[in-house]
Amino acid sequence: MLHDRPTGFWVFIAVAGMVCGTVMGEAVASVLPDTSYALRQFFSGSAGVSLGPFGFDLFILRFRLEEVALRVNIMTFVGLLVVGFLYRWF
Repeated sequence: MLHDRPTGFWVFIAVAGMVCGTVMGEAVASVLPDTSYALRQFFSGSAGVSLGPFGFDLFILRFRLEEVALRVNIMTFVGLLVVGFLYRWF
């Protein structure tokens, strides 16, 4: 099933697609002129989820993470579709 690939491979493909899609959305939004506000919002507008601050302190190890955030826009899903289609070809 699923071409006998391990789960880590599919997680990597999904994350790569999301990153590529978000970058594509930001690139398209930066090319558009300032007068096309609606299109800029469509391509670069996003919904974000963040957690923070997170930290733990053991006697020998201290770890502090200020914020973990996930930013998703419309082009993120387009990136997932593109990576899925590319995988079918290769």
